[in-house]
Amino acid sequence: MRIAIMALLSSLLAVVQPGTATAGCGCDKPPPPLAAIRPFVGWKNEIITLFDARLVVGQKYWVVFKSMDGRSDVSKGKAVSRRDFADKTFKPQVRVRVGDVSLGPCTISVWNSQPTSTGAPLYTLADTQFTVTTQPMSLDDSDATVSQDGYQAGVGRDGSIYIPVDVSAVNNATSFTGAGLGFPLMFGSYNVAMYNDQGFLMQLLDPTIPGLFQINQGDASTSTVLSYWRHEFATYKKSHRYQDNWLADDDDPNWHSDGTYHVNHDTIVVAIRGTMPDGSLPQPGATAPFQLAVMSHPSAQLSVSTTPAN
Repeated sequence: MRIAIMALLSSLLAVVQPGTATAGCGCDKPPPPLAAIRPFVGWKNEIITLFDARLVVGQKYWVVFKSMDGRSDVSKGKAVSRRDFADKTFKPQVRVRVGDVSLGPCTISVWNSQPTSTGAPLYTLADTQFTVTTQPMSLDDSDATVSQDGYQAGVGRDGSIYIPVDVSAVNNATSFTGAGLGFPLMFGSYNVAMYNDQGFLMQLLDPTIPGLFQINQGDASTSTVLSYWRHEFATYKKSHRYQDNWLADDDDPNWHSDGTYHVNHDTIVVAIRGTMPDGSLPQPGATAPFQLAVMSHPSAQLSVSTTPAN
């Protein structure tokens, strides 16, 4: 089975044709919408931000994460006043690390004091607002294949599957092709969105951009196969080291010294809302274990041709 999926990914990289186009890049992204929590998906120990007018700057809060199976964990944070990406206004917010809970929808409650069985939280966020998924898979810009057996991803209340990848080591233009063996999820380009770890929408699979992506149908045991081209990021990283206006703000690294927000590109969450062969959505929680394989291939130009959504 492992040999079969590697052969499939290799054949797709071999047949795609070069194109000419540019993809979205840099910090010039539309702001994320106003939200009570950002990002809306995360993994154990990732830092997330809570927003609420009831938070008091300077006060410490206990934040309880509780998954569908009842497993819970607590993190602690202090409310501070910082700018919000959505409207650039200062407002009270608490940054905490995601607790060690099960994958899938997660209820979050905020407490003024240490949680007790007889007390009540300051407020609670329903598990439709946050999903816990697995740790990011590390990728780079070499000619290689990364494969993980027994992979499981978190599935949100709406059936969306969240697959995070760490692309901090990707500097050069690279084509990525990925598929799941043992998880026959079917999807089209319109079912895929990419977010970063700050909650920004980073990329949609736009069929009007030649060469940005390719989608190939899977089979009874293999998911739809997605190929995606990522432009080089060496220029972006160099600019953030040398350009005065893009240097990080001393008080908040999420903002540049010129007052514009900084958009992280090192961690990307691929959100897929597909269906199983019987037409059903994946069940909220954790996916069944499967083999996730991602092949990378250096590509100075776009190396995948666009397949229209199906």
